[in-house]
Amino acid sequence: MRELKAGSSSLRIVFSAVVLFWASSCTLAQKPSQDLSETSLEALMNTEVTSASRKQEKFITIASAIFVIRPEDIRRSAATNIPDLLRMVPGLEVAHIDANKWAISARGFNGRFANKLLVLIDGRAVYSPLFSGVYWDVQDVMLEDIERIEVIRGPGGTVWGANAVNGVINIITRAAKDTQGGLLSAGAGNHERGFANVRYGGHAGSKGYYRIFLKYFNRGPFELPSGQDANDQWQLGRGGFRADWQLNPKDSLTLDASLYGGRAGLAVAQVVSFSPPFEQTLAGQAHLGGGYVLARWRREVSKQSNLALQVYYDRSDRSDVSLGETRHTVDLDFTHRVTWGGRHDLVWGLGFRYTTDQTRPKFFTAFDPASRHDNVGSGFVQDEIALFSKRLRLTLGSKFEHNELAGFEFQPSVRASWSFNPHHAVWGAISRAVRTPSRVDRNVRIILNAFPVPGGPPTVITIFGDPAFRSEHLLAYELGYRLQPGQRISLDLAAFYNRYTHLQATRSDAPFLELEPAPPHVVLPLRITDRMRGETHGAELAGNLNLTHSWRFISGLTFLREHLHAGPGTTGSFSELNEGDNPAWQIHLRSLVNLPKQLEWDTSLHLVGTLASQDTQRYARLDMRLGWRPTETLELSVVLQNLTDARHQEFNSTSQFVRSSLVRRGAYAKFTWSF
Repeated sequence: MRELKAGSSSLRIVFSAVVLFWASSCTLAQKPSQDLSETSLEALMNTEVTSASRKQEKFITIASAIFVIRPEDIRRSAATNIPDLLRMVPGLEVAHIDANKWAISARGFNGRFANKLLVLIDGRAVYSPLFSGVYWDVQDVMLEDIERIEVIRGPGGTVWGANAVNGVINIITRAAKDTQGGLLSAGAGNHERGFANVRYGGHAGSKGYYRIFLKYFNRGPFELPSGQDANDQWQLGRGGFRADWQLNPKDSLTLDASLYGGRAGLAVAQVVSFSPPFEQTLAGQAHLGGGYVLARWRREVSKQSNLALQVYYDRSDRSDVSLGETRHTVDLDFTHRVTWGGRHDLVWGLGFRYTTDQTRPKFFTAFDPASRHDNVGSGFVQDEIALFSKRLRLTLGSKFEHNELAGFEFQPSVRASWSFNPHHAVWGAISRAVRTPSRVDRNVRIILNAFPVPGGPPTVITIFGDPAFRSEHLLAYELGYRLQPGQRISLDLAAFYNRYTHLQATRSDAPFLELEPAPPHVVLPLRITDRMRGETHGAELAGNLNLTHSWRFISGLTFLREHLHAGPGTTGSFSELNEGDNPAWQIHLRSLVNLPKQLEWDTSLHLVGTLASQDTQRYARLDMRLGWRPTETLELSVVLQNLTDARHQEFNSTSQFVRSSLVRRGAYAKFTWSF
């Protein structure tokens, strides 16, 4: 479906840009009541982040492509969930498949089952070993409690391990000390049928603080091209607590726990029998539930040494018309940082993870064996060496990991950053990363199609996993430049070239006759294999411009090229079917304006290129927010979403095993009260 015609697309883009600049210009002749420069570019460049090396370091000196989403960015966005927040990150591809499912990846290989991006929430990995990806419909936290979101584009396996191939998203929530008192926020609209968050924080004895929270949302469905309801509504409730204690001047302890439950609608065309009717579109609901409990102990041994020990237990349960799965995970992680000699900053650590699952097969999908457990042991070491009066920083390190599916893997990297003055830095890196085999790669059985054959038994096309599937490997080359040429402007440029081997593909095996389930049928097997290779290259640019004390402009530009090469006998991949599941270019523009009388006018424009392998044309997405803060404790806002089209499509790959729907134009109102 072509939602944006070539001619109207250009007009809408021009219209969006005019509206954005018109809104921003409202303040040029008036004195603002607030000062956007309070969050200065100097502060941004000196922001301390931890995701690149598992230690605090300044943004400008990091030898990685990194983007930080801060609380002010979150508050002034039109987003009500984490996936939509990530749209502002250059180098990420974020697209709605339907109202509760997203395709999210970094630097290519996007899809619902994208498997090269590691996502962490307060150090807890939330990827599923079932397919080495993330179920985004259950990754939900109170947005008001997020301290920052750090997004690394490029390999992060040296310190985070397998599956941090193309990037790492680290969501860090606020300490309980910073969320004291009460907070209530609620809102409703046409798509956002209703949402509410309540939080209260207080003292936990004489040495600690706590917070408890409850949140709930109910989101309506998108539409099908026919205009019918897509049956992809979504509702989820979550509750939990966090407590932090400063036990003594050296030791601190954190306890964190949460439970969730909800439902997400879906519709999928499935093979339901081997005799007519072969296939039906099954509409139903995914039942979602789970929770976790986490404990973290930190100790400041001295000014030159600190250590941390973290352990968590995570349980997830989901069931829909395609598959059911219950998973239990126990994870133990230890890190130690030590500096010596004025030049060396060493971080090392050990980790162990035990995970077990129980799958519940359906006619369409099954795993063999239905249940399995896996152990993963790991260690890493990384040393940052300061040279030439600390202007040049050389970082050497590697992760060493052993798991029952892939055996021993190592992921080394060499990174360097040269700060030739306080406002300019050049960096480069060469890294190796791996994606270990998932249950899908090794053990899955998926029935794709069934059809009659005149004079013979019906024929069934089925995908099988390969018990010999090896880890996917990446060798990445990166180069970047950060500069702040003045107090009002900063730029961050990154370029990359990636080479992949042992990528997931499929091959055709010899047909065979299968007697059960009845009736007897011929199976045309497609076997998952690791015989594909590929290259990607591209560039990402992020810019910040404080035009006035009341007007801040943020931009992002991404270019990406992907080339995949199937090996002898292979037919491509069912989850990475072809190169065109990623836009060749993306443009992100944001305008934050402070108006008189405590008003705020914020605009976001996202321009996304065509997905060449899909019937998904380029589109423009325009969101606007008008906020009013009459007091320090009360905020009211009205948000308009997707203004350029009544509906549009963002992702339509047939390999996602779910029916795609069209994103609707939306509006909602929200209030937030602190007490």
